[in-house]
Amino acid sequence: MKKAVSIMMAFLLLFPVFQPLNGKAAEIKDDVTGITLEKEIRAIINAGIMGGYADGTYRPGNNVTREEFATFLARALNLPDGPAVFSDVSSTAALGPYIQAAAAAKIVNGTSDGRFLPKETITRKDMAMMISNAITYMKIDAAYTEPPFTDIATLNESYKTAIGKSVSLKIINGISREQFAPFATATRDQAAAFIYRLLLADGIVPEDIEPPLRPYQTANIDAAGKITTASLSYETYEQAKNVMANNGAELLLQNGRIIKMKDNSGVVFTRPLTGAGGTVNLYTDPELTKNKTYVTGNSMTATKFTYTTAEVKYVTATDKYVQVYVGGETYYMKPSDAVMVPFEGAKGRGYYQNSGGLLVHSIYQVETDKYASYSLGKAPSFMKSGTKYYSWDGFSFYNEAGSPVGQAYQYFQYLSARAATSYTAAELNKFITDTLAERESLGLAKYKDITKKSKLIGLGATLKKVESETRVNALLILAMAIHESDYGISNHAQTNNNLFGIAVYDSAPSSGTSFKTVEEGVYHLANDYLNGKADWRGGYLMPNTWRAYGAAPGTKANGLNVKYASDPNWGAKVAGHMYRIDQSLGSKDYNKYAIGLTKAPDLNVRSAASTTSAIQFTYSLNRMPVTILQQGTWNQVISDNLATKEGYIHSNYVNVLQLP
Repeated sequence: MKKAVSIMMAFLLLFPVFQPLNGKAAEIKDDVTGITLEKEIRAIINAGIMGGYADGTYRPGNNVTREEFATFLARALNLPDGPAVFSDVSSTAALGPYIQAAAAAKIVNGTSDGRFLPKETITRKDMAMMISNAITYMKIDAAYTEPPFTDIATLNESYKTAIGKSVSLKIINGISREQFAPFATATRDQAAAFIYRLLLADGIVPEDIEPPLRPYQTANIDAAGKITTASLSYETYEQAKNVMANNGAELLLQNGRIIKMKDNSGVVFTRPLTGAGGTVNLYTDPELTKNKTYVTGNSMTATKFTYTTAEVKYVTATDKYVQVYVGGETYYMKPSDAVMVPFEGAKGRGYYQNSGGLLVHSIYQVETDKYASYSLGKAPSFMKSGTKYYSWDGFSFYNEAGSPVGQAYQYFQYLSARAATSYTAAELNKFITDTLAERESLGLAKYKDITKKSKLIGLGATLKKVESETRVNALLILAMAIHESDYGISNHAQTNNNLFGIAVYDSAPSSGTSFKTVEEGVYHLANDYLNGKADWRGGYLMPNTWRAYGAAPGTKANGLNVKYASDPNWGAKVAGHMYRIDQSLGSKDYNKYAIGLTKAPDLNVRSAASTTSAIQFTYSLNRMPVTILQQGTWNQVISDNLATKEGYIHSNYVNVLQLP
């Protein structure tokens, strides 16, 4: 038990979001509840002497086989291993070692031809014989009493003696005062009672036997977050899972760690238990072979956390995967990467609020038990100021009770990167100058002299030049630079002219590409990373390359965010910067176009409004963000393809998004 306590204490230190397990047994309702011998069979089950079936039942009325009863005795007496002695009992059989142990202790015997007949139902007389041999092995004093039964007269003396011992010790009684029924069989609850009474005869109280440390337990959690574990534990996941389903338990634990909850009943914090990597892969298939994206996972040294975890919605789990929802898509992840927390047991979780007309997302940080906030854009009209709302994708919102309250998408999060901004170089430089001065006025040490040393200073002309030549939105580039370089003062920006975290990886944060000038770095982002001109891996904006999931900032379901950054909120944060730039400069860009998501895979984008026109390219994936220039039977959209500015998609295949 000390080992179990150590495991749990280590877990609680690593993952402080849980209430401690209180050790109190949860109410048990199973097929043993209410039967005459419930006390006896439950004590024997709890002691680890009798196990259950894979479906979570114990089947107390089932007949007992010879191998089962031998196993019960071997477990009850904790018999040492023995050699193979029976021709029909393999050492590799599930119960083979128990039968061999019982044979070595001279508790069981076989037939004259060396067989044990393990699968045959055991008779009451053979039970009495095994118990008699166990009494001898245990050195229990048993005064022989002549059995009063008339139906054992034809049995040999060894059986009569064995029955007499059991009767004198009140281990096995007759079915009546005159009948023992030696050739009848016994049920599992009766067999448990016989073992129970045998232990009592040796002065052992079965209820006092410490349960074996099996890995799986079921549990419940109350509204205050207190977890109550069931007293029984299980050897296999399948058995514990079925008990959870049959008994209505809310949680399934393995060595104290929650590995399954009721469907849609909590959150998952992504954190690998093994390895040094700082990310967690998200797969589109339950076999975990098709890795679509990844999120921050947390890399931990002996003294500190290097990265924060991501919070995603728990859907369901098996012993092979955990199914989660984030960014508008359902994914699968490795169980070892998931820390599951019931809603009731979470010390904190992310939420959204309407703060002065802005949609503000507060992210819960497990490591520090604090929140970090950022604004995405305009708050939806259905959000009341001061009220908390919850969302796993940034567009579908729920109240505290979990009821839906509305949907709203952020304009800049889904705006095509091919859409040119309305702002001039001078206007972008004005925003840069003003926002750097604002940063400096905060009085923070890291922003000291930012108005003099930021790599963003005077970037407006470069942004507009790159936008004109590469068809990448200048506002998006500036927002990415602000976000990735902390307004141009990050170490990578200052020493490498790298404003965008290019080639900086979660597993190697000190890495990164160095550029001779800031302008070279901006061109590299636009030409190589986004348009894929000189990058064999393909561009984020070019349709159907391996990392192209839509030409907009997006989420972990679509857009640049799928592959560009491990932060699941990266697209929303970049969109928030775009919104603030636009608001500061007069709101010329906001809601300029309608925004949509495609709603069919393998969707053709055509050169004209006709099914007979040439196909510019095909969206192989569903839910690709499109910016609509003109709505009609055929929507004219901004083309993701670098070579064509506009394309056409039939309106039947586009969902126009609801914007705040």
